[in-house]
Amino acid sequence: MQSYHGKLLLFGEHTILKGSQALALPLPHYEGRWAYTSGAIPAHLNLENFLSYLQKLARKEGLLTELQLAAFEREVNKGLFFESDIPVGYGAGSSGALCAAVYERFAVNPIAREEENHYVLLKQQLAQLEGFFHGSSSGTDPLICYLGQAVLLFPDGHAHRLSPAAKRRKEGQFFLLDTGISRKTGPLVELFLKKCGTEAYASAIRSELLPATQAAIDSYLAADSRGLQAATTQISTLQLAHFREMIPKEHIGVWENGLKSKAYALKLCGAGGGGFILGYTLDTAEATAQLGPMAPIFLEKI
Repeated sequence: MQSYHGKLLLFGEHTILKGSQALALPLPHYEGRWAYTSGAIPAHLNLENFLSYLQKLARKEGLLTELQLAAFEREVNKGLFFESDIPVGYGAGSSGALCAAVYERFAVNPIAREEENHYVLLKQQLAQLEGFFHGSSSGTDPLICYLGQAVLLFPDGHAHRLSPAAKRRKEGQFFLLDTGISRKTGPLVELFLKKCGTEAYASAIRSELLPATQAAIDSYLAADSRGLQAATTQISTLQLAHFREMIPKEHIGVWENGLKSKAYALKLCGAGGGGFILGYTLDTAEATAQLGPMAPIFLEKI
């Protein structure tokens, strides 16, 4: 049965709200898929409340995409659930993967993956599904989970699906640090926007962080390991200065150590505040030695 990978926002967290591009990819280390059980389903995996939410929207003729809700209900009654190891509250696409799976299986006329000219509508349809879990959604997470490919995101809401890289970086590797902290995205986004109300802060974001983000995206797409290292280090430095409240206190020291030793560079992975922290290094052995107890999860396919 088809699996739906988690999602990784590689670059562009928060800054896409201020005009930068963002780069998001599937996170193949975590996935979810449909499964059936004859036993009790854990509350967090139970689909009945989600189904009720969709049925209520349908009765109000408010669904943006027609769904086979009668078929969905029959399958749920047979024990259908979404079996997933994607961590919840990490910004890794746990609800996005579920919404992508529901859309593909139960949408009457789903927008095909290759129909890029309809991605804005597709994001809106998926955002409505994910709204059950978050109250509001950009639709980005379920879009990445549905497409299963890297996507370049634009601040106007458009998205461009990227073909698999023609060339691979000769060196350098991304990794994740698990903070063990579940968090919600909304309050962190609100904090960022509130801070941008100060002109000095907004100016620093525009003149420093946006160019560094674009340089990182360009270097990644060009498979430029050294350029990627330089841009990620710059982002790490700027986030330490401007997003310090979004970095778990327990990880400030290891963040600073990476910049001081130049063995690795850390940055927010998504909204911050917990979940995963993303790192990049040109020397995996040295990074592993310095991060040892934190057990970095190296992302070999990214």
